[in-house]
Amino acid sequence: MVATTQTTRFLPFLEPAEESAVLSTAPIKSFDPGQLVLDQNVQMKTIFLIEKGAVRVERREGTEMVPLALLEAGEFFGEMSFIDGAPTSARVIADAPTRLRLIDEATINGLISKDSGFSGRFYRSIAAILAERLRLTSMHLDTLIEGIDFYSRTRAEIEAAAAKLPGLDWRSDLVSALAKGEREV
Repeated sequence: MVATTQTTRFLPFLEPAEESAVLSTAPIKSFDPGQLVLDQNVQMKTIFLIEKGAVRVERREGTEMVPLALLEAGEFFGEMSFIDGAPTSARVIADAPTRLRLIDEATINGLISKDSGFSGRFYRSIAAILAERLRLTSMHLDTLIEGIDFYSRTRAEIEAAAAKLPGLDWRSDLVSALAKGEREV
């Protein structure tokens, strides 16, 4: 996930004054640990910026909750649903006392009505955020694929070595030989 710092701004293609305007007009909401911030499969066009605290991102898969991320102050979520209007893909729960800024569609539309160029800069910033997250996901997938390839090669080597052992089922032959050795002792 992308974090904001004093050198890296939240919305990189906005002017600092524009970013300040977005953040200063965004309402603040606080959550207690364990409190549901956002449920999965909810229609919502809001970007949540974590000012203080931390949240857990989880996805419901059947009857189980699969942890996806732990986000902390300076990080954000909700930008995909903000852009495409699709239901949220995960649920978010406060992991500590948490304060969020809620950047909703009305806030952004208000700023666009004052400066039409704001729209391009804002959405370019969101596109940059999504591109960065896609790159990170691709890197994680590459690592996962490398691990799967390593496992497959290792398994193939083990199976090839096992095929050279006497008998069709080397495991049962080994157990039989051990059992026979124990009887002879």
